[in-house]
Amino acid sequence: MTVKGLKARIRKFISGGDNSLTKEIYRAYINRYERYSFVQGDCQLKEQYEASITKLYHTIEKGLAYTNYRAGFGSDNVKVLMAEMQHYASQGYDTEAYFYKTALCVLHRYIEKNRLYKHVDVKLNEAVAKLPGFPNDEGGILEFRPADVEQMRSMDYQDFAKSRHSIRHFSEIPVELEKVKDAIKLAQLTPSACNRQGWRTRIIADKSVLENVLKNQNGNRGFGQEIDKLLLVTADLRYFNSDREVFQAYIDGGMYAMSLINSLLYECIGTIPLSGSLTEKQDANVRSILRLDDAEVITLFIGIGNYPEKCQTTKSIRHEPVIEII
Repeated sequence: MTVKGLKARIRKFISGGDNSLTKEIYRAYINRYERYSFVQGDCQLKEQYEASITKLYHTIEKGLAYTNYRAGFGSDNVKVLMAEMQHYASQGYDTEAYFYKTALCVLHRYIEKNRLYKHVDVKLNEAVAKLPGFPNDEGGILEFRPADVEQMRSMDYQDFAKSRHSIRHFSEIPVELEKVKDAIKLAQLTPSACNRQGWRTRIIADKSVLENVLKNQNGNRGFGQEIDKLLLVTADLRYFNSDREVFQAYIDGGMYAMSLINSLLYECIGTIPLSGSLTEKQDANVRSILRLDDAEVITLFIGIGNYPEKCQTTKSIRHEPVIEII
């Protein structure tokens, strides 16, 4: 759903009936969202530029990691990224910032990979060379060998957390359903508001159903056909209080989804989180295909599969955490 559509629906909601606390929360949120969320190509604040540039370069990174790479792919995104970077620099913002330097690195990796495929865009090369600043070495793709079960179970938490990567290409060997069920049981230990545990998990193993569901999710292009099984995490609104907990379903559902991803990693199952932010039509289609209860809200899809012998994924560099001590 577009920001304009979201605003229209929420304003319609808060204008009717009594002035409940729920409506006050919605009103406050939409006002903040309208004030601070970014529109690509029309960023005003440094943080908005950071988010927009990071989103764009990561889209290109994902393409670089595809096993069925097509030379010259994503040229439109490359142009939009470069325009955003030029706008950012023209505002006097720091071209030494990690995300800007990483974006430059991704552009150079894009040129290098296309060159390997005998695809050379002279105008693009010249335009990238003219961008201000210097690249780091943090963008592009990462190759690694996945840990086996014995190695995974012997890791300390820091090594375990660092071993998780979003996987978009999987082995042809099907994932054992019992391992998925074990991961779901382990993830049930996730904390929730007053221990209500309002989440639900569906395992979509039927390939035709899986394909139909993925047609309504925009983030799986180029690799969705390799996903062995698809998990859907939902939250049941009947488990939440009608006043202050209007967003609690997504908070609890999101916490559970991360626990589930780590539990699947513990079982040596590769995962790719896929956004549950759908348009109204997509949401209706998924609900119809899976016969979801009207009380459930979609939190996240998780594509799963066994790891291939060698993995190739995005570097997805992390910035330093923002910590404030009060």
